[in-house]
Amino acid sequence: MSDAASIALITALSTLAGAGITGWIGFLTHRHQMRQQMRLMGLERAEARRDQYRTERKEAYVQFIDQAVRTAHAIGEMVKPDAQMSEESYLDAAVQAQERLAELYPLLALVNIEGPEAVADLADRTASALVAEGAKASKMHRDPDSKAELVAASRARWQAQRDFVRAARDTVAFPMPQGEEELLGPRPSPELAT
Repeated sequence: MSDAASIALITALSTLAGAGITGWIGFLTHRHQMRQQMRLMGLERAEARRDQYRTERKEAYVQFIDQAVRTAHAIGEMVKPDAQMSEESYLDAAVQAQERLAELYPLLALVNIEGPEAVADLADRTASALVAEGAKASKMHRDPDSKAELVAASRARWQAQRDFVRAARDTVAFPMPQGEEELLGPRPSPELAT
């Protein structure tokens, strides 16, 4: 074989080897990029699922506390501190309070499903405190001397709602706006404490 042919053959083989190595490196680089893209897409999907779950959980908490506040307002209507209520007005208010409480229970179940257990327990405590406050409001309508019991029940409900809101806020990790009390419903009336 002549020197020119040998050089041409070596050049051709070198070119083919270079192309093969370049192709192999390109393939490995492409595979690495694809893996990275797949990993990033997986992370994005996981983040989207977490955001959706957080949003659903937050919505359950907001619905529950909103209904708890409505229930507390309805219970407050059962007792007028400085006025004697007619039996008919009291019964209308008591029916309203019962309806609000009945609307709370499906939302309580939703919070119990969404969890976590600590928040679910605080929601249960809030619902129980509302029931107790309603019972004390009913008792006070019939026995005005039981005002102290209603005040204690109102304070217990207030604290239960506050504890629930704090735990819910920590769970979904969003800052509570100023005026957190607006979300907690009416405070125990100062007139009832006297």
